[in-house]
Amino acid sequence: MLTYEMVKRLCKQARGIVDDTIQFRHVFVDPHQHAPKGLFVPLGRGAETLKIAIENGAIAALWQEEEELPRYIPNQFPLFFVTSPLQTLEKLLDSYMQWDSDAVEKTIFHLTVSAHNGRNDSYDIAVFGALKRLQQKWMDAQGKEGCDHSC
Repeated sequence: MLTYEMVKRLCKQARGIVDDTIQFRHVFVDPHQHAPKGLFVPLGRGAETLKIAIENGAIAALWQEEEELPRYIPNQFPLFFVTSPLQTLEKLLDSYMQWDSDAVEKTIFHLTVSAHNGRNDSYDIAVFGALKRLQQKWMDAQGKEGCDHSC
C-alpha cells in the first residue's frame, strides 16, 4: 500500500501532519470520486476541487508549488508540494509499481475524470492524453498480477 513516506520521497516539501505510516488506499484525480483514505491529485485549480475531494475521502493531496492555499484546508491536512501534480502522479505510479509489487493490500489508482462533474472542459487535452496513458500503464500492471479491469 502506498504510504506517506513513499509520497514524501518524490516531493520537495510537505506541510501538515507528518506520519510516515499513513497509508493511502486510493490515489485519485476526480474530486467527485469516492476514495476513502485517498491521496488527491488536482489537475486544474486545486483550490476549487480540494474541498470536494476531502468530502469524498481525501486525507492528503499533492499541491502545485505556486498555487495559493485555500483558507479552508485544516492545518494538519498533509499537502505535498510539487512542480507538476500530473508529472508527480506519473512518477508516483511508476515508483509504486516497483515498491509494492508483493503487498497483499494494494492502493487503487483512479486515473479518469468522470463526466458528471461538469468541468471536463476546463482540462487541457494534453491532461486527458496523459491520464489515458497512465490509466493504460496501471491496467497493464494489474493484468500482469491477475487483476481484471475493475481494479
